[in-house]
Amino acid sequence: MVDFSTNKCILFIIFWLLLNLTAKAQTTLIIADEQNQTPLVGATIRNLSSDQIFTTDSSGHITKEIPKGKYEVRFLGYQPETISLSENFVRKTIFLEPDYQVLKTIEIKGFENNRDFLSVAGGYNLVNEHTINQYSQESLVRAVNTTPGVRMEERSPMSYRMSIRGSLLRAPFGVRNVKVYWNEIPFTDPTGNTFLYFLDNKNVNRMEIIKGPSGSIYGAGMGGVINLKSDKFLSDGFDGQVGVSFGSFGFKKLDLGVEYAEDNFQGNLRYAGQKGDGYREQTKFDRNVFQYRNVFQYSEKGKISAHMLYSDLYYQLPGGLTKEQFDENPRQARQIAIDQNSYIDHENILVGLSNQYNWNSNFGNITSIYYSNGTKENPFITNYELERSTGVGGRSVFFHNNMLWSNQLSITAGLEYQYGKFHANNHDNNGGFAGNLRFEDESIINQGFIFGQAEYSTRTDWIVTIGASVNYLKYNIDRLREVVTDSSYSIVREFDPVFSPRIGLVRKINSHTSAHASISKGFSPPTQDEIRTSDGSINTDLEAEKGVNYEIGIRGNLLNNKILYDLTAFYMQQNETIVSQIAEGGNSLFNNAGKTSQKGIEALIAWQIIKQPDKFINSMRVQTSYTFHDFQFSDYVKSDGGENTDYSGNDLTGTAPHIFVTTFQMETNPGVYLFFSYNFTDEIPLNDANTVYSDNYNLVDLKLGWRSKGKLTIDVFAGIDNLLDEKYSLGNDLNAFGDRYFEPSPERNYFAGINFSF
Repeated sequence: MVDFSTNKCILFIIFWLLLNLTAKAQTTLIIADEQNQTPLVGATIRNLSSDQIFTTDSSGHITKEIPKGKYEVRFLGYQPETISLSENFVRKTIFLEPDYQVLKTIEIKGFENNRDFLSVAGGYNLVNEHTINQYSQESLVRAVNTTPGVRMEERSPMSYRMSIRGSLLRAPFGVRNVKVYWNEIPFTDPTGNTFLYFLDNKNVNRMEIIKGPSGSIYGAGMGGVINLKSDKFLSDGFDGQVGVSFGSFGFKKLDLGVEYAEDNFQGNLRYAGQKGDGYREQTKFDRNVFQYRNVFQYSEKGKISAHMLYSDLYYQLPGGLTKEQFDENPRQARQIAIDQNSYIDHENILVGLSNQYNWNSNFGNITSIYYSNGTKENPFITNYELERSTGVGGRSVFFHNNMLWSNQLSITAGLEYQYGKFHANNHDNNGGFAGNLRFEDESIINQGFIFGQAEYSTRTDWIVTIGASVNYLKYNIDRLREVVTDSSYSIVREFDPVFSPRIGLVRKINSHTSAHASISKGFSPPTQDEIRTSDGSINTDLEAEKGVNYEIGIRGNLLNNKILYDLTAFYMQQNETIVSQIAEGGNSLFNNAGKTSQKGIEALIAWQIIKQPDKFINSMRVQTSYTFHDFQFSDYVKSDGGENTDYSGNDLTGTAPHIFVTTFQMETNPGVYLFFSYNFTDEIPLNDANTVYSDNYNLVDLKLGWRSKGKLTIDVFAGIDNLLDEKYSLGNDLNAFGDRYFEPSPERNYFAGINFSF
């Protein structure tokens, strides 16, 4: 439960103090990159009163005596910052944020090559801290949906689904077919499921989204990869944050954070709790998330990071509605969902360690290991499931840079391994209480892969990347007890090793423009929930999805970096596509659907209309993204009740052909800011037969606030979601039995809050 009591705040502070020591005095001023905390050589600070200028040396430091006063900090390709220096400061680090309009200054992880945005081949997008904070702090959904080719859905509060290039079809409850990492740690479990609801907005500072098959480096997943980064570490001293926000339908949220740094140690502790009644009946939710992270620089060559994420969440499941029910009263729930008290109660802890060591400037390694443990309780309409899960795993990547024929050659090689153990009991659901046992299972999952990649950069501005991986997956499912037949048995499903190659090519046309092309082969095996379904059956006939993706694109800056553009076209032919169908009792069943053809265009353009730090309106920016997806079943015959139906040529279920999103943001020197967002989503086919479509909708969101500057920062804001009061469903049930396709989303609603940082 979200608790605003004094006792919880006191315990939070005591816990933090026990983790850290008192700071030691340090000297000098450092100006560093916000993303990777690397000192910036040649950055300047200018006294706004005297115009006296100081410049960082070859180590990114300023060691001269600096008079007190207000200063403007600048470095080419970064957002300028205004700071105040007092006479008694002994050490201070100023972080500058990369200018996201200037692609050549944005470094991305990509395919483990850590290059600027202009130097990577493939469909990439970034969702940064500013985009996340522009919307209400209830979820990441609105921010993620500003990205072309990506769609995040919320069927009810906390019930998230993620689609990258149409990978939504096989994920009725959760996130599948997308590989996710959090601070270098595998966040997707060994079965291929990703529980994004473990993360609060405050646990994500940056999302790097790689679109399309990425098996050459990241293993399974036809949709793509999401690399999540938490907030940056403080470089010295102490910092604290407190935030409270409220909204319609009983929403309330409390955020607490403390950060501390001295010498070679940095750490932070965060708590985020939110609860609410939800828009519909049977949609109450309650989530508490604790995060602790630190990094220790144990030598000039190495540093080790520790990460802990504890999540405890509860949310109710309202069930889908028919079109008639949706039109009559979208706030109602299925009566059987109320009678059976359908909900999910999931508690999980994730602990990880990451070590980075560079033997020299040309050779290094990053190794991460993790342990997770969770329990889940899920009274559903048809059953009551209790699950315990344990996972261990890790990833190790070696990097080597050298010169070959006067050009740079970069070699990357490594491996990733995950082990999962799952114990599940399925019972009768007697009005929200566990009844008689139906069956008991224990599953062991082993999956891993080895990978290698070579990248060759020529002096003529060509970059060639060749990479590949070999992947392994094995399920051991033990049915310890099946009550109906009074039997037990074991099933082993071992998939053939999969070879996943990729070739990428980049041509630097000039200093602000590049073109790219790539060919990649991907695969995605069925998850445990697709093999071991909730009705008790074990489906051993499912095959892994496989496909080849072809992609070309161009990106760059125009008008002295005022305009950013990114245009990508792709074509993917996919075999053995896995589709879902919701049976009479509400259980999800899965089968392979032959072939699908997926063609698309994804475009993003952003215009920095005003960027003048000294003016009244110091920033004004417009961004527009457009997604065109022409996805079809190219070979799909479905058997139902002994009859075969040919769906070849039908639109792919769950994919909108057109999505258009525009955002506008304006900031002023007095601190007042305005944010506006418009989202058009086209109609979506809700069944394989294409006989039912959702209506298109237009979403408008608005936020107005004021942010102070100084040692104590105050941010006061208020906003409106769904300003036009559209009647829509942001997460539909695909191929639903009884035509219950619709999960209505909130009508016009409001939010407000205040954040303090000191």
